[in-house]
Amino acid sequence: MPVVPDPEKTTANAIYAWHAERKDEFREHLGASLIGHHCDRYLWLTFRWAFKPEFPGRLLRLFETGKREEERIINELRAIGVDLHTEEDGNQIQCRDAFGHFGGSVDGVGRGFPEAPKTWAVFEAKTMNDKAFSGLIAKGLKAEKPQHYAQVQTYMGLLNLERAMYVAVNKNSDTIHSEWVHYDVGVFNRSIDRAGRVVTSTLPLTKASEDPSNWLCKMCDGYDLCHKDKVAEVNCRTCCHSTAQEGGTWHCDLHSKLLTYQDQLNGCDGHLMIPPLVPNAEAVDGGVNHIEYKDKTTGETFTQGIGYVPSLALATRQSKAAGRRKVPGIPFDDEIPF
Repeated sequence: MPVVPDPEKTTANAIYAWHAERKDEFREHLGASLIGHHCDRYLWLTFRWAFKPEFPGRLLRLFETGKREEERIINELRAIGVDLHTEEDGNQIQCRDAFGHFGGSVDGVGRGFPEAPKTWAVFEAKTMNDKAFSGLIAKGLKAEKPQHYAQVQTYMGLLNLERAMYVAVNKNSDTIHSEWVHYDVGVFNRSIDRAGRVVTSTLPLTKASEDPSNWLCKMCDGYDLCHKDKVAEVNCRTCCHSTAQEGGTWHCDLHSKLLTYQDQLNGCDGHLMIPPLVPNAEAVDGGVNHIEYKDKTTGETFTQGIGYVPSLALATRQSKAAGRRKVPGIPFDDEIPF
């Protein structure tokens, strides 16, 4: 009798699982690719590492396909005579705002594009499905892809360039669309101002909608944080004690030190969750190292902080008695237990 293969143990699923295991860490800066997003709250949650999107292996493989298509377009542009620079000192070309927390890595900078051969321009490549591609052709970049438009405007502004070459490839038909984009100082300035609000705010910014049935919200990676009872990730960026500083750095007020990227990922036992990130609870009192909350459903109170409920236990927090009772923990001292 022939053996029926396990439907879950297929070669395809094994490939997807391999991609799923190759997870990226949090991005250090607020990316220019996000600044055109419709929701201020989403930008703040992303910059503060409050959630980490979990993509299935199939989708991660699709992202990689997009990167490979970008390499193909770069080779084609060079083949038609474009002097295209994609790296600087062996690394992607970076650009940051004056504060150091907003910017991105451009796909390239070049000249020799047929639209204006002598003009240096930002180069940005995207891939998209047939429906999105058709909309782009019909309406143009600014109207159809405002997030992409804000991204290239940010790159132009930060790199002091007046033009951008935006290239999109239809994943269904392999059709290429190229668009010569002029610098829009108004969009750039609004993006810089918006990024400034996101980076410097110590509290979450306004949601796009308070309605949990809003279709844009339901499609958002931050939906469970905004409209359900999911607790934010525990790291230095979701802690009351850390603040963004000039030069793209972060400072911990509790330990009086600058934080490395790895420090921020690890956090410490002194983590004090930013109050609006504690679901279904209202802050009613507190001190330097603790905050007392009232549960909006039960009316019970609990305390979060050093010697009380740790941030990692917020998802399964107990009653008022458990929250207010001091519990054993690692003694606090000036050495951060990273």
